[in-house]
Amino acid sequence: MASTILNDGFEPQEDLAFWRMRRLSFRVLILGRANAGKTSILERIAGESMEAAQVYRNGVLLSPNHIRGEIERGEHNINEEIRFRSCPGFVFHDSRGLEAGDSNDLKTLYEFVQGRSTGGKVQTQLHMI
Repeated sequence: MASTILNDGFEPQEDLAFWRMRRLSFRVLILGRANAGKTSILERIAGESMEAAQVYRNGVLLSPNHIRGEIERGEHNINEEIRFRSCPGFVFHDSRGLEAGDSNDLKTLYEFVQGRSTGGKVQTQLHMI
């Protein structure tokens, strides 16, 4: 039996242009335990290091020195938006490393996912974990 491929009438480049013209963002949460390699996965996807990323907190671009300090300490704020020039239209969120039994981390994660999955604009919703 032959498999069928979904054809929505758009070529991949046209699809990307559709997102860009409408300034849409596809939000991805990178989730895992501490030292699991979340940042490394993100860098592989983007083909760039975190030093090249543009990180926004509450719509304000953070300085490279601030970002470098967070990376060195292994700290991440799940609400920060991470954008790469190589991945236009994608917004990444990096969870703090989840530790077994840390109820504060789980509460923060739950609130983030709840807040990004209900209501609001599609552009600010979480699309993939």
